[in-house]
Amino acid sequence: MDETKAGRFIVVVAAVSTAVLGVARKDLRQQLRAGQRSLHFTKESNSSRRAVLKIIADLPIEVTVYRVSGKHGSRESRERCIRALARDAVNARPRRIVLERDDSLQVHDERWLYEELGPGNRRDTEYLHLNRHDDPMLWVPDAIAWCIQKGRPWLDEVANVIVRTVDLP
Repeated sequence: MDETKAGRFIVVVAAVSTAVLGVARKDLRQQLRAGQRSLHFTKESNSSRRAVLKIIADLPIEVTVYRVSGKHGSRESRERCIRALARDAVNARPRRIVLERDDSLQVHDERWLYEELGPGNRRDTEYLHLNRHDDPMLWVPDAIAWCIQKGRPWLDEVANVIVRTVDLP
């Protein structure tokens, strides 16, 4: 999961099967330049972006975009998105929800997830916060959020993996 605050508040969630995680992580890590620990789309060259987007477009992933309309603060908008994500996870029953670490928001994220997942799902679904360099799969929602923010033609590169958009009040 990653977010963008440019324009309206958007959270991008990429769901991927554990069966393809190893290959996906390897393919993404191969895009790092010497000395680079992670990818951050705002800092990449267009050629690097295209290479990463090609990998993402070829992955068997499903992306959900949560968008908050209206004037809300970032924390309130994030809460709406994370609660919606958690409610969706009750039905999807993922093994793990991984959020990019933001120490100022982690305690809130964990409370919202705990409250929404319910007693049975708390045992079945692990949620954790990782730094972007800890898991290349965090680069996927970052890249897609960047594409959404930039619009066409960038968004066209990953449109095939975006399966759902949820508009929240």
